[in-house]
Amino acid sequence: MIFKDLAKHFTENFEEYKPVLQEHIDFNGEVLNHVFFGECNDYFVELIGKEKDLHKIKELFDFLERMATQGDDDVKELLSVTILARFGDSKKLLQTAYKYMGAETRKASDEIEKFWGRY
Repeated sequence: MIFKDLAKHFTENFEEYKPVLQEHIDFNGEVLNHVFFGECNDYFVELIGKEKDLHKIKELFDFLERMATQGDDDVKELLSVTILARFGDSKKLLQTAYKYMGAETRKASDEIEKFWGRY
């Protein structure tokens, strides 16, 4: 999984985010992955926080695990600093997210939480 194709790859797996990506491109003139996934974070937080659509939550965390295991260094950095760090902003949300994280995603989450002194 390479950084420059990450948003495209994500929206191929999660078509409901295609309008978010298109709006992002219209506004920015290009894909800025950290910004795009930062924009998606509100949706991720809501999805995990409500914990109702378990199938969709599991699909999301499967994708995050692929980012952690198959992503290049830039993908792994985005996962940690843009997505996982946001989950850690809420202890309750992070505890819920832990239930769905794969081993490598959990490792990356623990590392970013330790970095921020929240671990």
